[in-house]
Amino acid sequence: MKIAVLSDSTSYLPQEIINKYQIEIAPLSVTFENGENYIENETLFAPEFYQRMHAEKTIPTTSQPAIGEFIKRYEKLREEGYTDVIAIFISSGISGCYQTATQAAEMVDGINVYAFDTKLAAMVEGGYILRAIEMIEGGYRPAEIIDELCAMREDTGAFLMVDDLKNLQKSGRITGAQAWLGTLLRMKPVLKFEDGLIVPEEKVRTKKRALKTVVKKVLDRVKDYEELTLFVISGDVEEDGKWIYKQAKKERPDAHIIYSNFGPVIAAHLGSGGIGFGYTARKIKDN
Repeated sequence: MKIAVLSDSTSYLPQEIINKYQIEIAPLSVTFENGENYIENETLFAPEFYQRMHAEKTIPTTSQPAIGEFIKRYEKLREEGYTDVIAIFISSGISGCYQTATQAAEMVDGINVYAFDTKLAAMVEGGYILRAIEMIEGGYRPAEIIDELCAMREDTGAFLMVDDLKNLQKSGRITGAQAWLGTLLRMKPVLKFEDGLIVPEEKVRTKKRALKTVVKKVLDRVKDYEELTLFVISGDVEEDGKWIYKQAKKERPDAHIIYSNFGPVIAAHLGSGGIGFGYTARKIKDN
């Protein structure tokens, strides 16, 4: 038995981790109004994306990998001698990657694919990948790994802050926010992942209060966690991410904290000023 790990590009794992553990990545892409299409973290990276997004009149669109991309990667892994694949994906509530990858798996013989829907995104999604790798190295079987990821999902989540809901609304990635749309002048939305969907949680007057609210929401959720990893995910305002990191370190010095950044695809949905703060009741190894 030889087990591979496959994921989509929105986990935003550091490239050195991807290389070290030979993680197979199926990339998503971003398309601008003029039709120019870029593969995230291959032909377009976050700094250039934010600069381009600010100059655009319309919100860029995003695309998941085609079914053939997943078929090609499964066949490649089979040819490399892998018997099983743990395939870990961005939430099916905001992307079709999980469904497409599952369909592709049914079209490839000779390799067993175990697809898992994280119901999250960005580096919190990456936490599941790192946990799966740790278990593979520990000699666990694929079904045992999936069972653990499902158990982990019960104690994993994330809160978000964005400058406004414009990008999320136009891309269709937010649920239940219609009542907010006309009342957000000078307000900052605090959001959360709930059953794989991005939903409104609270709206506050200032960005400073919104950041404090995000920190409080997460720390309240994890107050009874004996094992804890926190994920700080920064957008184009790096000082906000650093502030959350500092607060998390102060309030939960026992926690392992992973600092990461949004890539172009998630940034396209959150817009400028996005920040994420996630958690899981596991000590995640990230080296």
